[in-house]
Amino acid sequence: MFKLAAVLIFAIAAYANIFAGSGVKKSMEIKGDFAKTKQCIRCHLKIYEEYNSSAHFNSTIERDLVHKKVWEAYKKETKSKKYGCGRCHTPLVKKLDIKSLPKQKKLTDEAISCAYCHRIEAIHRGKKFNKNIISKKKGVYFGTREPETRSNFHKIVNTNPIHKNGDTCMGCHGFKKNGYGFTVCQTESNNTLKQNCITCHMPQIEGSLSDRIESSTHAYHGFAGIKRGHRFLRKYVELDLKKNKDSIVVTLKNHAPHSLLLHPLRAARLVVEFYDKNGKPLKTEKRDFVRIIGKEGRPTPPWLAKEVVKDSMIGPGEKRVFKFEPPKGAKMAVARLLIYDINPKMAKRLGVRYKEIEFKKSEIEI
Repeated sequence: MFKLAAVLIFAIAAYANIFAGSGVKKSMEIKGDFAKTKQCIRCHLKIYEEYNSSAHFNSTIERDLVHKKVWEAYKKETKSKKYGCGRCHTPLVKKLDIKSLPKQKKLTDEAISCAYCHRIEAIHRGKKFNKNIISKKKGVYFGTREPETRSNFHKIVNTNPIHKNGDTCMGCHGFKKNGYGFTVCQTESNNTLKQNCITCHMPQIEGSLSDRIESSTHAYHGFAGIKRGHRFLRKYVELDLKKNKDSIVVTLKNHAPHSLLLHPLRAARLVVEFYDKNGKPLKTEKRDFVRIIGKEGRPTPPWLAKEVVKDSMIGPGEKRVFKFEPPKGAKMAVARLLIYDINPKMAKRLGVRYKEIEFKKSEIEI
């Protein structure tokens, strides 16, 4: 009995050592320029699970079908020999010429890795786009915890202001100009310590940031956006219905410091439906919100655009008011704000499926 107990104790100790001893320290050794994202699983399983389904992890050509379709169209039309999109979509890749990409698959698969973002030291403001300046110190990562969190496997620095005011996101999400000098997309950034990219898109949620250091909350690493975690963003959009004498008034207000949607492929739609006392639909009203770029008054791919063809997108802090006349017999009005990860018209042209998300909903009895 004693021998069996001793064997069990030894087995448990050996197993624990894999995750807490020299085995872990050895597995955390950095080979190459950046630590591998899978190394982070050892201590940050919850965060890794969020990240693994995020747009950052799925930013590659292989994982993002829309990105792949746009890239293929660009490559075919321009005869480009360089994967310029990789500057942000796969930033660990050293050589962006197309011939070299297959040989760098391991780096491509890392997508926008944990180590890459946490080593952004500063942002260089460019003329056509911004650039991330990466710290040369391997195993030293920027964080935001107060007081400063400590780790046995890497150093954490919490004094870099751009990781607190959200400017760290501006290297890739700031703006992009095409070859004509036209701004294809831009984040109207008004970052402050109180409200910024991180506070909105990486809010603190329940759960420890590490399996080794207990904390009540951690920053959400699913990166709240259209494809994931949009529930965290609903509070920044107001959808209100009121009954006037002869009409229904719908108020939409965007409380975000930037436009409701920033990417030119995105779209939104307000749908107002009227029902009779039995729930039978009587009338439907629609209002679309888009930002279409192109030239000579017609939509074009981003690399050919020279102007904004149409812009009905709700701007930062903007309020829109719509009035609708209820049909005869209407007893209920329902308003829904729908968000499309890709404009349905563009999705058809690219041959991909779009995702329709019910972002907000409100109803009122008439």
